[in-house]
Amino acid sequence: MKPKKQPTMIEAAERGQNLFYGIGCKKSYKKAFPWLMEAAQAGHVHAQNLVGCCLEQGWGTEQDFTEAVVWFRQAASHNHPEAIFNLALSYEHGTGVEVNLTEAFQLYQRAAALGDAPSMCNLGVCYWEGIGTEPNPVEAVRWSRKAARRSDARAQFNLGVAYLEGAGVKQNLRFANLWLTKAALQGHKQALQLLEKCRKPE
Repeated sequence: MKPKKQPTMIEAAERGQNLFYGIGCKKSYKKAFPWLMEAAQAGHVHAQNLVGCCLEQGWGTEQDFTEAVVWFRQAASHNHPEAIFNLALSYEHGTGVEVNLTEAFQLYQRAAALGDAPSMCNLGVCYWEGIGTEPNPVEAVRWSRKAARRSDARAQFNLGVAYLEGAGVKQNLRFANLWLTKAALQGHKQALQLLEKCRKPE
């Protein structure tokens, strides 16, 4: 009898991702985690990021913020945009590492340069609120617009508010309505509430 063939890194990653996302099977983080860990340990970058997500959220395994950061950092070292974003969040909120807003800002910059829309959105927020950098409304609008054009609902909302209030951009109620509507259509509750408020007669 031939010994059972061990799955390759790619096969383990594929099985793990299918179970993680529920592709062609019932979604199960518990079943996904061992496959993802096997692939991550073998060097599969996307699996490393997903292992970090599982550890951070307690999906299919015990929650461990510190270990999550280890895997985010590993995937980020290979320029995985989502992992860089997740690592930035860890530094911003102090989950698994000490809060370091400058590091978070620089990581958002790095992931945004790689085309990651959530990082572009958060980079915009950093410029709005002076998180890890000096406030810069013009740069805030620029990055919010980049993310909004990539269908990031939070960025669409932020851009809509910027046009509504004339913050970092010339006030334009038509553009405000346009971006708030786009965000609302994606289920952004604050955008929907703001649109309803704007449409109510005085």
